[in-house]
Amino acid sequence: MFLFRDTTLSEKKEIRSSLQQIYGVGLSKANFIAAKIGLKYPYFANNLNLYHVNLILYLLKGLVLSDTRIKRAIENNITRLITISSYRGARHRLTLPVRGQRTRTNAGTQRSKRIRPEKSLKKVKNYEN
Repeated sequence: MFLFRDTTLSEKKEIRSSLQQIYGVGLSKANFIAAKIGLKYPYFANNLNLYHVNLILYLLKGLVLSDTRIKRAIENNITRLITISSYRGARHRLTLPVRGQRTRTNAGTQRSKRIRPEKSLKKVKNYEN
């Protein structure tokens, strides 16, 4: 068991699935790291020696950006879509599903995020006598 950026990797899982617990590491990066080190498929994290752990940490430092940089890049991509006024940007701006999902019966979670405008008060007409 070792730490990488406040994420503890579990020893009971296979090394590829335990690497995916780190934010920014998916299946392809986990497979790349395991292949680069030369680990066979069912290799569990509790069987790692210090040499393998140091190699994994070295590769992770080179491959994985920090959490804040990844989140900032995602936010920049969404704001770029909104500023060029694309269809996807409009869907993001209205907080509707972006990838073609239906909204009539599903997407309740996405629609509940919407800020609903308050009902406007009816204006009372002033009658002059």
